Amino acid sequence: MTSPTTVVSTATSPNGHLDRHWFGFGLRAAITAILVGGYYWVRGPLGELAGSWYARVAGKTLDVGTPRIIVVIVLLALLVLVWRKLVLHDPRFHAPLLITAILAIGDAAFNILENLPAPPWLTTLTGGVILEYSPTFMAIVATILAEIVLGRFFWGKWPHLASAYISGISVGILIKSSELWPFVLCGLISIMSKYVLRIGQRHLWNPTNFGVTMMLFLAPAHVASLSVQAGNNGLAVLVIWVLGLMIMYRLGRFHVPLAFVAAFIPLAFLRSYVTGHPWQTELAPITSPMFQLYIFFMITDPKTTTRGWRRQMLVAVLVAVMETALRLAFKDVHSLYHALFTVAPAANLIEIYWDRRQQVVRTRSQP
Repeated sequence: MTSPTTVVSTATSPNGHLDRHWFGFGLRAAITAILVGGYYWVRGPLGELAGSWYARVAGKTLDVGTPRIIVVIVLLALLVLVWRKLVLHDPRFHAPLLITAILAIGDAAFNILENLPAPPWLTTLTGGVILEYSPTFMAIVATILAEIVLGRFFWGKWPHLASAYISGISVGILIKSSELWPFVLCGLISIMSKYVLRIGQRHLWNPTNFGVTMMLFLAPAHVASLSVQAGNNGLAVLVIWVLGLMIMYRLGRFHVPLAFVAAFIPLAFLRSYVTGHPWQTELAPITSPMFQLYIFFMITDPKTTTRGWRRQMLVAVLVAVMETALRLAFKDVHSLYHALFTVAPAANLIEIYWDRRQQVVRTRSQP
């Protein structure tokens, strides 16, 4: 016979497990907030201290971003340790981890993020505490809210928010404007394109690529894009590339950025020969945060790429060829966006048509 104590324990164990789950989540969230807040609190003084120490020891100036990058690497390692069970066992969190690293390291090395002045009403409401805000954070909020609403409306269930988080950060990094509305509108366009511009389960365009391209076309007077110019900190580039390639390998997407870069490099020398620009200038975009977002997220998006590694590599090469053609023929400063905007949906439509045609042929051939 089961004892009363055992009955009570068994009956309450689900609630106890749920309570422990939420307690553990809250604890990890609190630790995360402390670590991130501590980073922003110490990175300025730490950079100055490391710079002055290096100048005394080495007799030359240390790049201001280097100590920040080192601190970011330590911070990311600690955050992975805090969230290890979630991050390491669920592949859906690998891409968000990578884009968070690009955001943090890119900002530490190249100052890719900018704050906007807070509106007077907000400054007054907070008693002067909030004088500026991050449009990137607002873009993330906009994409997540749009994903939640549209996911419930179209599919009747709560969507996984990793994709919306990636889109929000990408918009915050890639869009440059002195106003807030372009960030929010770009995020909304990006998320809505996933639900509207699709055939079955396939998106025709990468959401962020579509959103940024539309904003550059519709509001060029208010919107610019992050420059493809190279950064001057090799450590930042090395960390992002190593982490990016490791995660792409685990996700089975390593071949896509590899194919694009393998085509981009010889095409850079071709552009140098045609234009007379130094070959270093044509290769420089490889070191930029924009390029890293492009090859690790836009051209590798599982929902917008063709099936099979051979087709995926072929499309990546065609995107690189189109990028060179647009730059040479039209001097297109946004050739990376436009190349993917044109090639990817065309490849998807051809594949969808071919697969359906093959399905019809197989159906007719059956007795």
